[in-house]
Amino acid sequence: MIDRKFFVPRPARYYRDFLTYLAVFAVSFVWGIGADGPWVLLPWVLAVLSLHRAGLFCHEVVHSKHASLRLFRALYTWTVAVIVMVPPIRFGLPHLAHHRLGVFGTPEDPQYPLVRGNPFAMVMVLVVIPFIVPFTNLLMTITGALGAFRFERALDRWATENFGFSLSSELTAEQQGEVRRHAQVTLVVFVLFVALLPSALPFYYAVMVGGWALITARIPLEHELEALAEASGPRDQMVDSFTIESPLALLIQPIGFRFHTAHHMYPGVPYHNLPALHEELKRSSPDYRNSIISIRTAIRGPKPVRGS
Repeated sequence: MIDRKFFVPRPARYYRDFLTYLAVFAVSFVWGIGADGPWVLLPWVLAVLSLHRAGLFCHEVVHSKHASLRLFRALYTWTVAVIVMVPPIRFGLPHLAHHRLGVFGTPEDPQYPLVRGNPFAMVMVLVVIPFIVPFTNLLMTITGALGAFRFERALDRWATENFGFSLSSELTAEQQGEVRRHAQVTLVVFVLFVALLPSALPFYYAVMVGGWALITARIPLEHELEALAEASGPRDQMVDSFTIESPLALLIQPIGFRFHTAHHMYPGVPYHNLPALHEELKRSSPDYRNSIISIRTAIRGPKPVRGS
């Protein structure tokens, strides 16, 4: 077992990093909607990168239930989660299932797309889906605001059967209430945005597409994604997760995502403690060291040994 100190979050670090990214996004977005011609590319890049980093804190909100982060969770939920139209619970339910022992890497895993060796699936995930997600998020916001969760389940079955990706998760009555409240606020904000700044809508869509493209580009860098297993155990989460030490990975794997193996072994460890945990595991575990690969190897596809 690792030292419990690794699990202790530093709220000040969360606020500092998150608010910095959020501020850069706000400035670059305002800049972008007023920019003309090719000059719009610079604020677009800044808006995409900063919103992507701020949006990844949803991952932290989902995994950490520490009392000291209660206000931070509310801050994220009513800022960036409104902008991207994804309340944490929408992401959290399938993501926590992805981490669950016995579910990871099996047919029950909702976040293990078989893109490796499947050009069609890879193109869908890396190229097509980023352009579609802003529309599906808006659709889910509308259905959530209306409480049309039965329609959501039917739509989810259709998307899963025809495209291999899930749009929603089964929600309890309490969770439905949470999603509905968030969706109603999000929908009001979106309608006001369109009414007051209609000319900004194309730039907003372009930023969303860029952000989701960075999200999907990360998928092949995290796991093998070649075949589903009948069952999986704790060791599988280690041998079928990749760690990339190169700083180049920070472009699409910021706030600790490069250390994906350490995260899967200890998902409750805050992002700012993952570098130190990585060094500790690298020192103490030969099997862990085998998960450290280059970006090129991650793209090409290493061959972990599962279930042994």
